[in-house]
Amino acid sequence: MSIVRHPNPCDNMNHRRHDAPVGHCPKCGGIVNARLAVEPCTESKHAVARRQQSVFCVDCGEQLVMGR
Repeated sequence: MSIVRHPNPCDNMNHRRHDAPVGHCPKCGGIVNARLAVEPCTESKHAVARRQQSVFCVDCGEQLVMGR
């Protein structure tokens, strides 16, 4: 099975990795590894991601920070 990669204006290196360790990009929210199992997210997990300055959750792709 081959995954087709399309050009992406986001500069996060996960878009270029064949085996990205996360499902979604923390900068744009795009899917970078669809093969990862989706884990249920909690508000405490999202709070940690916000403190790490992620705009999007790497597990579910939800936007965490509005209007940057």
